[in-house]
Parts: sequence; structure tokens; C-alpha cells
Amino acid sequence: MSGLGINHPQRYPNQYNIFRIMKQIYLALALLCPYVSLYAAPPVQEKPETFTAELKSLVPEQRIIRLSRHVDSLREANASLPQLSQFLDALFVRAGEWDDPLLLNQLHFYRIAKRGFQRLPADELIAVFDSAMTYFEKRNDHLHTGLCQYYIGRYRYDQEHYGEAFYHLAKALELFDKVGLGAIPDIGKYLHVMALNHYYFRNYEKVVALMQAAIGQPAYDQNLDIQRYNTLALAYQRLNKLDSTIFYFKRTLEVARTWQDTIWVHLAAGNLGKVYVQQGRYTEALPLLMQDYQHNKYRERHPVLARNAAVEIAATWQKLGRQDSTLHFLRESNRLNMVVRNGEPMWKQQRDEQFYITYYQVFHDFYKKQGNTAMAYQYLDSLTHLTNETNLRYNKMTIRVADDRLKIQQHLADIAVQQADKEKISARLQLIIGIVGSLAVIMGLLYYLLRLRHAKDRLTAEKEKIIRQATEEKMKAQLVEANLELQEYMHRLQEKNKLVEVFQAQLDELRTIPALHSPQLDELTNRLARTKLLTLDDWNDFRQRFNRASGGELDQLKMRHRDLTSAEERIYALEKMNVSTGQMAWMLGISPESVRKTKYRLRKKLNSTAA
Repeated sequence: MSGLGINHPQRYPNQYNIFRIMKQIYLALALLCPYVSLYAAPPVQEKPETFTAELKSLVPEQRIIRLSRHVDSLREANASLPQLSQFLDALFVRAGEWDDPLLLNQLHFYRIAKRGFQRLPADELIAVFDSAMTYFEKRNDHLHTGLCQYYIGRYRYDQEHYGEAFYHLAKALELFDKVGLGAIPDIGKYLHVMALNHYYFRNYEKVVALMQAAIGQPAYDQNLDIQRYNTLALAYQRLNKLDSTIFYFKRTLEVARTWQDTIWVHLAAGNLGKVYVQQGRYTEALPLLMQDYQHNKYRERHPVLARNAAVEIAATWQKLGRQDSTLHFLRESNRLNMVVRNGEPMWKQQRDEQFYITYYQVFHDFYKKQGNTAMAYQYLDSLTHLTNETNLRYNKMTIRVADDRLKIQQHLADIAVQQADKEKISARLQLIIGIVGSLAVIMGLLYYLLRLRHAKDRLTAEKEKIIRQATEEKMKAQLVEANLELQEYMHRLQEKNKLVEVFQAQLDELRTIPALHSPQLDELTNRLARTKLLTLDDWNDFRQRFNRASGGELDQLKMRHRDLTSAEERIYALEKMNVSTGQMAWMLGISPESVRKTKYRLRKKLNSTAA
């Protein structure tokens, strides 16, 4: 695709696995902030005596946060297990000298689970925390059992076992609530990671709940202190609660200025500008977007920030009707995109699909306003392809999570039934032993056996109920996603139809000029008349979407009416989507009269069966 001397980005690359990229928590920050990881400082290993002196000067709650950050930095610096053990053992002695039970308790956790803070394969890390969890469960230690659940969930997420990940993270949050969030000094880190996971799966209400809890707790570090407000604002933006969005983006700006973090100041300004664009406040949005763009356009480490700001500025100028400025910033966003693609790791190119969506949308609007229907059509086609591809990926992941949750519920229910069986067997053994005892004991055991039988029956019924509920949740998720997907598909299809109609009108106008009559014009007119917006491949795709959204309606229709033709089936589905006769004709590449005849035959078949 080309136009006006611009090298356009290729369609969003679908051959790369975005889920492997997004699965890592701090890479997931790139989806939200975006690009925090671009300017995160490399880990610096502090001298033990310097760290200990700093720790001594802090209050107990701040010591926990500082210790958590230091252990994370040791892992990033790839400290060996003996180094970590030596550090923890020495600090344990100092904590005793300081008479700090909070710090002693946390150090005990790190000493038990220390191998979990090494760079090991995910399965080994999970095994470490699973073993530690058993240890803390036996001691009724809710806090550190919860931390083990958290880390198991985190590494399951890294492995793309999303259902298991969310199960363990939910268990962790349940235990944290028992302890009390205010009693966990470094809770901000855990809540933010959980929120990012939910954000990726578009569960924005959960993100809001988690981040509202997080902002009421002490800041974990400078970056998360700023980012928690930004993440909360982004979730509100996705929920279209723009007043709350603006409030928290402004709060992000305030906190960033307090920390004197210029990267975040300009990034938050750009995010605020995007909300103003969303509200139609274009003249207020431009200075904020320009601030973000100007600050980053010549910074080698941050071309992606300037690139996204440039495409948003282009979209804003487009809304204001400034075609020259629109084109300038489209070119600039494309130039910066080349820098991003050439100078940064591949995952940083893939992470911001919103750039490509905005880029294609602005070019579509630009060419449509210029009257260049052919180019507008091409960009709409690219936009449709990308949007469908993105939705399909997320739909698959949502369904996969529902599947995982169903398996987990089945597994937990099976365990409960097995436990009831074990208790029943144990009771029978006690009954045999109790035969030598008094009749009262025997009767008591018989009564206990009867209660166990009822308990097993109840657990079996609960298992069936849980499985049924999980299955219903899965079907509901599939139906909602399929409906949204079908609506988006139809919207793009109808937009294409409008462009073809405009193109046809332009050709008809040209044909009224005698001097322009030519075989090429005739051929172009004939080709347009034969155009099918719903090709065989498109129809197969559309049919699958329609069936998912309607609970297999087309398959059921075909079973009831074996003589139903493919043409009648297509007309039936399009009519259900409220597509007009004229639009059907364009989509199928047939005349309106043919559409009407097919509709007539279809109604006769349906009515005859009903009669």
C-alpha cells in the first residue's frame, strides 16, 4: 500500500506470538503505561553494609518494602544462592538486634523460599513455592501462604496457564484480605501485578477495584507510585468513565512532578490529551499531545513514545479538518515507526497494536475526505484485518481462561469427593474397632457414617453445580465475545459497501462525460459490478461468526430444511443482521432483483415448514 510518497507500515504482524510477550508482568507494563520498561534503570547491586545502614534508619513497615525491592534487585543481578543465603542470614541477625518482629517474619519467608528468588525454570520456581506454601499452611500463616499463592500464580501466568494463574492469584488475594491489606507493607506491588493481568484480559472493573485498593497503601517505589494512578486512569478510560479518567491522569501528572520524573510527566500529559480527543476537546488536546511528542522525538531511547504521540496528533488534526497537518504527522509517525522497528527488540514493535489501528483509521478518513475512494477502501481493509485479528486473539484467550477455570473447578470438586471417601473409609475402620466397645459408640459411628454419606451426596451435587456454573460462564463469555465480533465485522463490511457505492457513483459521473468514454472505463465499471464484498472465504468466516453469536442457528436451520441452498442461507443470515436488499446485492455480487427472488423462495420454504 502506498500513497503520497509514504512508506506505510505493514499490517500488524500476526506471525509473532503476542501472548508470549505480554505474559511477563513488567513487559505487560508496556501495554498499560505504555513503555515503562524503556526507561527502567538497570539493576545496581548495593553493598550489604550500605543497604543494612539504610534499612536500620527506616521504620518497620518501610523496611519490608525496601527489603522486597532489594531481593528483587538481587534476582535481577543474578546473585547466586550462597550470596542470597549469606545476605538473608546476616540480616536475620541484625533484625534480631533491632527487635523487629515484622522484619524477622519476612526474612523467615525469604529463607524458606529463597530458591524461588533465583533465575530458574518456571516449573522449578513453582515447585519451590508449592513446598513453601505447604510449610506456611501448616503454621496457619495466611500472609506467607498468600505470597506463595501469588508467586505460583505469577509463574503460571508466565507459562500461559492463565486459568491456573488467576485461580492462585485469587487465592492469594483472599488470604491477603484475611490478613488485612494495611498489614502488608509491600502489598502495592502484588496488587499492581494482579491488576495488569486483569487489564490484559480486558477485565477493567477488576483493575479498578485492585488499583483503588493499591492507591490507599504506601508506595512500593517511585515508578509504581506514579503508575498506579496511570493504570487506574487507563482502566476508567476503557470503561468510558471519562471524568474519573481525567481525574486520575491529572493525579498521575501531579505525582510525576513530585518525583521530578520528566518521562512520566510528558507521558501522562499525552494520555490526558487522548482523553480530550475522545471528548471532542481538540484544541485542549493538541498542546498536551505536542508536549509528549516534542519531548521524545529526538530521544533515541524513546522513539516509540514520540511515534504514538505523532499518530494521535494526526488524528486530532484530522478532526479539525487540517489535512496538511494530518499528512505531516502521519509521515512523522511512519518515520518514527521505522526507527522503532529497526532499533528496538521485536516485542516492542508488537506491543502497541493501538498505533496501527489509529494509523489505518486516520489514513482511511484522510483519503475518504480527499475523495480517493480506492485508497480509503484499502486502508479500511487493513483496519478490518487488524481489528478482526486482534479480537480473535483475545477471544481465544478469554475462552481458554474459561476452559482452564472449568478444569480447575472439576479438579477441586473431585478432590472434595475423594476426601469424603477417605473419611468414610476411616469411619468404617473405626466402626470395626468400635465393635468391641459399647453399643452407644457403635450407634454413634453409624450415625457418623450416615452423615458422611449425606456429605458425599452434597459434595457430589455441589460438584455438578460448580461444573454447570463454570460451563454456563464459559458459554456466556463465548456468546458475548462472538456478538461483539460479529457486530464489528458487519460494521466494517457495511463501511466497505458504502465506499463501493461511492466508487460506483464516481464512475457513473465519469461516464456522463463523452470525452472520457473508453474500453478501460467500461472494463472498470464491469469489474465493479461483479465485485463481491462477501467472497466464498469471507462467507465461511462470516458464517462461523454468525453461528457462534446465534448459538448455531444456521446449522439448526440447515437440519430443518435440507433443501436450503447456500444462496438462501446467506440471505437468511444477512437479513437477520438487518442488511438492506441493496447492500445484500453489493455484498454478494448479484442484482437486487436476484436478492428479492431468493428472499421469496426462502420465505416459501420457511412458511411451508411452519404450516
